[in-house]
This record gives sequence, C-alpha cells and structure tokens, in this order.
Amino acid sequence: MTRAAFPGRFQPFHRGHYRTVRTYRQRYTEFVVAIGSPRKSRTDRNPLTADEREEQIRACFPSVEIVRVRDEDRGEEGYPVWAEHLVRETGADVIISGNDLVQRLVREHTDADVHQQEMHYPEKFSGTEIRRRIRADETWRDLVPDCCEDVVAAYEDVIRESG
Repeated sequence: MTRAAFPGRFQPFHRGHYRTVRTYRQRYTEFVVAIGSPRKSRTDRNPLTADEREEQIRACFPSVEIVRVRDEDRGEEGYPVWAEHLVRETGADVIISGNDLVQRLVREHTDADVHQQEMHYPEKFSGTEIRRRIRADETWRDLVPDCCEDVVAAYEDVIRESG
C-alpha cells in the first residue's frame, strides 16, 4: 500500500494542480493534498487563506483528503524540520513535486520517496501568473479548472488588494 502526498500553496488552484491531482490520485492506494503555508494569507504571494484554498480544491475534488502543513519560517535552518513535518503530517511514502527544493529536502531529510511531477505548461499554469493577470485585469479564467472558476472569481478582490 502506497500513500502519496502532493504539496503546494495553491494560490490559487489552477489547471496544472488539477491535472496533477486527477492523474496521481489514480496511481496510488491513498492520496492527500498538502496545503503549505496555511497560516500565511493576505500577502502578495499568499493572498488566500488555507480555508479559501481548500474551498477551491474541494470544488473540484470533494472527497480528496487535505492536510495543512505549516512552514517553519526559519530559512534554511527550518527546511529539514519542514520536510519532516510534511511526511509526518501527511503519512506519505511518496511526495509528488515538481519543485527542486522540495524534492531535495524530502530526499535529504526523510525516508519518503520523491516522484517528479509531470508539469503541465508551468510557464502558463502558475499561481504567480494568475495573480498577476487578476491584478492587471487581464484574462485569467482559462488558467483555472471550470470546477473552481467561480470560487476563484469570488476572491478576485482579495487577490487584487493583497498585491
């Protein structure tokens, strides 16, 4: 039996995230989405609360298990602790990530395996790009899955004001 975790900030949840969840939850016995930085919100990089991000994910995947993994906020000194928290809090045997730093930390500081996430047009499907477009009043809806488009739209003002 293998339990996999997909960590991310999901600021906001986009088509790349959607594709990863849809693809990988079928490949593992158990699958969990790990929301990172759950205490950070209303900032440029983290405009949405953990509850708001969970709402977006649940709009697309109502039954997926979601766990919140807190940051250590101690720079590199906190990285090993964060990696240990990620694995412990999710109970994962495998961490799915396309982030080089996450992959390195998990490999160096835990016993979990790392699966290189198949990225889906990362230059286009990116929380940074969606937040930029929302703040610039540019088209963004095609970057988020239909299932959570209305939920993201409900937080447009929050994203604009946090930037």
